[in-house]
Amino acid sequence: MFSFHHVTLSVRDLSVAEGFYKGLGFEPVYRWQDAEGRLQICHLRLGQALLELYCFRPEEEAELSAIPPWANGFRLGLRHFALQVDDLDRALSALHGAGMLTDKPSPVQGQTCSRYVFILDPDGNSVELLEGPLVEIQRPE
Repeated sequence: MFSFHHVTLSVRDLSVAEGFYKGLGFEPVYRWQDAEGRLQICHLRLGQALLELYCFRPEEEAELSAIPPWANGFRLGLRHFALQVDDLDRALSALHGAGMLTDKPSPVQGQTCSRYVFILDPDGNSVELLEGPLVEIQRPE
């Protein structure tokens, strides 16, 4: 009945955010902008995963209160999303070498994977990079 479609992140600068996610291997597949240029949307694909970037550009900060609740990016919501990599050290070195990371974070041992680390996109959204093999998670009774 249901199938996963996408995750949406609100960002300050669409081109900066798009560049960051392209550096992680995402490819742009769709763009839209309203007539006033106050809302821009970009869809990026990585394998079967779809990431939607929303960029609101109100004329004044006070106008943020006029944005409908479903569109407000400044509320509780997504904690992070994860990307699986074959070699975490190689992935971190590549991101650092490309200037996407100022410092290389130290991976830690995982409970559901071999090792993982969190990085931040330009807007402070958290992205987990995890290295397999993934552990079979105990299923609820």
